[in-house]
Amino acid sequence: MTSIPQNLLDDLRLATEFYDCVAIESKAGHDCVSTGAWRDAEEWLRTAALNLGTHLARKGEVPNA
Repeated sequence: MTSIPQNLLDDLRLATEFYDCVAIESKAGHDCVSTGAWRDAEEWLRTAALNLGTHLARKGEVPNA
């Protein structure tokens, strides 16, 4: 298995934590849509996941990539 750069793992972890915080705040009644928090959380999480996937694909860790 390929060694995954720590910055990619950290980015994904932080993006996930931010997304989870936004979800909790939204459930608590805070308006996370008009502030852009949902959009930011979704975009950061998507970008972090895509960056990790791209790294794994380049290293041959993804079947049929």
